[in-house]
Amino acid sequence: MDLDPTAMAPNEMDHLEEFTRFVRSASSPETQARNGVSSKKTLREWLDLAEAYRITQALKECRGNRSAAARTLGIGRRTLYAKMDKLGISATWRVGS
Repeated sequence: MDLDPTAMAPNEMDHLEEFTRFVRSASSPETQARNGVSSKKTLREWLDLAEAYRITQALKECRGNRSAAARTLGIGRRTLYAKMDKLGISATWRVGS
């Protein structure tokens, strides 16, 4: 089994796309509306998006090694697993050559 660091589950891509739109549109409500970002999200929802984005980036940087990703994030491995579960982030494995 090889870990494909570029493969991501659809819900993980949703987190990344929504967070990217948010970052790009943070300047004004008009820009938010144009980019399809809802300003009606709660602070907790925005924090969850930011957390999901950073966790996914750390996993990509560490080529799926969750222990290394946890170290990079400055959190424990069990904390990373709990956050991944809460945010719907899963390890994506691909059987390949």
